[in-house]
Amino acid sequence: MALHDKNNIDYTWYTFLKGDEGAFTRIYNQYAGNLFLFGKKFSTDAQIVDDAVQEVFVELYMKRETLGENIQNLKAYLFVALKNNLLKRSIKEKKIPVLSMESFSNLDFNIEYDIQETLINSEIKSEASERLSSAIEQLSKKQKEIIYLKFEEELDYPEIAKILQISIESARKQIYRAIKTLRQSIELQEIKILLSIFFKRN
Repeated sequence: MALHDKNNIDYTWYTFLKGDEGAFTRIYNQYAGNLFLFGKKFSTDAQIVDDAVQEVFVELYMKRETLGENIQNLKAYLFVALKNNLLKRSIKEKKIPVLSMESFSNLDFNIEYDIQETLINSEIKSEASERLSSAIEQLSKKQKEIIYLKFEEELDYPEIAKILQISIESARKQIYRAIKTLRQSIELQEIKILLSIFFKRN
C-alpha cells in the first residue's frame, strides 16, 4: 500500500510526525481498544489498564519528535510500551519481585473463558470447546500470549517477536509447540475456529 494512501496507517503515522493533530486521533482510535483488551490479559483492574493505555498515548504524543523514524512498526511498538508500563506499575506497587526490567516473565498472561458466553456457533460442540479450554490451560503463560497475538490480533511473526522480545525463529517455534500441545486434545481443523470463539471480543 502506497504511503500517500490516506487509509494507510504508515501514511497516518507520517502525517502525525509532520504535525497533523487529526492523525494522532486516528492512531488513538485505531489502537486504543486493542491495547486495552491486551492489557486486560495482564490485569483484571480495568482502571489500571486504562490509565496505562492513556499514558502510552500521552508519551507517544510528547515524544513524537524524538521517536520519529525509530518506530518501524507502530502497533508492535504500542504493545511493547503498554507491557513496559504495566510492568513498571507492578514493580512500583511491589506486587511482583524486581528481577529485570527487560523481562516480561513477571507478568502473568491470563485468559478467562465462559463457555456459555463465547460459544457463538451452534454447530461447535461444547465438548470440543471444553477440550480446547482445558488444553489452553496447560500452555505456559508465554504460549497463551503468543497464541492470542497470532490468532486474535493476527500479527505476523516479526511483530510477535518484537512484542515478546524474542527472535522470529523462536516465535515460530513457540507457535508450533503451542499448536502441537493443543492438537493433543483437539483436531487441527477445529483449533482456529475455536480459538476465534474464545478470543472473541465482547
